[in-house]
Amino acid sequence: MIKEVTTEIMIGNYAIARGLVEAGLELAAAYPGTPSSEIIPGIIEFNRRTQGNIHAEWSVNERCAFEAAFGAATAGKKAACMMKQVGLNVAFPPLLSARRKRLKGALVIVSCDDPGPQSSQTEQDTRLLATLFDIPVFDPASPKEASDVAYYALQYSFEKHTPVILRSTHRVSHAREAVPLHPPGKRPVALIEGIKASSSVSNTTCPVPARLGIIASGMSYSIVSDVISELDLETLVPVYKVVKIPRAKPPAPGQESKDREQKNENRELDEFINNMDRILVIEETDSVLEALLDDGNKVYGRLNGYIPDAGELTYDIVRDVIGRIAGDLEIKANRFVPDPLIEESLKGIQFPPRPPKLCAGCAHRASFFAMRQAYPEAIFPGDIGCYTLGISQGAVDTCLDMGAGVTMASGFYNAVNQDGKIIPILASVGDSTFFHACLPPLYDAVKKQKRFILVIMDNGTTAMTGMQPTPQTGITADGTKGRQVMIEDIINGFGVAFLRILDPYDIPHMISTIKEAEAYISENGNGPAVIIARRECLLFTKKKFSGTFNRAVLEEECIGCKRCIKLLDCPAMFFNDEKHKVAVDEGLCTGCGTCHIACSTCRPVKKA
Repeated sequence: MIKEVTTEIMIGNYAIARGLVEAGLELAAAYPGTPSSEIIPGIIEFNRRTQGNIHAEWSVNERCAFEAAFGAATAGKKAACMMKQVGLNVAFPPLLSARRKRLKGALVIVSCDDPGPQSSQTEQDTRLLATLFDIPVFDPASPKEASDVAYYALQYSFEKHTPVILRSTHRVSHAREAVPLHPPGKRPVALIEGIKASSSVSNTTCPVPARLGIIASGMSYSIVSDVISELDLETLVPVYKVVKIPRAKPPAPGQESKDREQKNENRELDEFINNMDRILVIEETDSVLEALLDDGNKVYGRLNGYIPDAGELTYDIVRDVIGRIAGDLEIKANRFVPDPLIEESLKGIQFPPRPPKLCAGCAHRASFFAMRQAYPEAIFPGDIGCYTLGISQGAVDTCLDMGAGVTMASGFYNAVNQDGKIIPILASVGDSTFFHACLPPLYDAVKKQKRFILVIMDNGTTAMTGMQPTPQTGITADGTKGRQVMIEDIINGFGVAFLRILDPYDIPHMISTIKEAEAYISENGNGPAVIIARRECLLFTKKKFSGTFNRAVLEEECIGCKRCIKLLDCPAMFFNDEKHKVAVDEGLCTGCGTCHIACSTCRPVKKA
């Protein structure tokens, strides 16, 4: 048990976990998704340290996580669920119904946004959804503040008997800061009151009224503070920080007394706006605060083109915007002047783009190669996960959302079948995504005899988001052993007639199996066919292969066609321009031998 306040450097997600634990959290449920994945491990770690009694679990998807937490909150417990911003879409139906329910306990929904996006298919803004449906939402600006906000959000939900949202972004979730560790339930009153205020004028030496005022929230506020300091505008431009996002509409008649706190928040913001000649709103990623302002005639922001309408607001972007507007208003600013020596050294330097790739030795690469070799003209519906990267191998054509690889394959089948065409359809999905979102679509496809092949890439873990366990492993969130649910048992239970389990690194066998599956569903009309390509993730096993081809053979026999590089997109392979041959980075190569199979498709390769 922690006896006194100490300080620990931690990432924002661990800070959120710490705040929730200190506030008396009793149940936590989540589905892993960057940038939210580290919160559940943080809760488990701090629960262990404080000798608490928190139940924490990885749910099969975000809807299950939300409903488990909502059930506990309805029964009187302090609960929380965690997900990334697109995961909130999965939990949206129960959220929409639950937002008006009166809770006996408390419920905090932690939704981590991904401006950019860095690791998502879209960069939606959780604050926009929350304001549209009148759900209280908090937007911390740093890891330390995220800890304070998490603590207060759980208390707020418990006192108000309503669900609330804590919205983080990837820069808050993954930044590091020293965070005080308080015994559970012992946070200083001053910290709580500071969050209750929900906003502050950060530089109180500024004259008010002023020619320009800035309104910011979240990580954008932290960046604004640094830029204001760098440009020497601290005594000229006041900054208003918003932690709790104002409501999108005024209280309904008869509700005014219940919303006194919200009215005070709105009044403070209105007073700040009225005291400024111009207002600059800096926020990520949608125009939420900007849209809530009453006087749009004096506002600079995304809606009138002063700030980019999409993408992450980096330090350089914010500095440019503030410097330009301050110059237009003739507010004296210290213009940033780059070091001429550094600028000169950077001239002529071209930084090649480095798109993400599957790891060297990844079994998914072999699966995609086999799929492409079996039917190069096939339709390849893809899904969300590591295997989305199969697009670089020409074996992923679509990427919509989790589970869509199966449902879009069904739609593609109907489309080509209506036109009387025969085109192979090879869908791909990972093991974690299969459990998350593919069961209803696959059941529907089996029931309606959709003729396509589903390749389930089973690497035994949720690799892209941090190696969390899948239901098939039977491992729980805290590492204890639970009950395994095997993919093949579900497939057999659905009545799939063609099911094969194989090692994707036996590429000739996988190619022949894919062709066998296509022949089966074409001749018998009984689809879909399912192939489970099963091999552990290399990041999980942390070992290289043995007894495979010698990499030197590939280099010696190379004719310089670059076919293996194009087909595999392996980071361990590169083209040596001097020798006009493919070369292998021994430090990255795992010895999987896939490149030898790829090379043999254009030129026979001798074994070592």
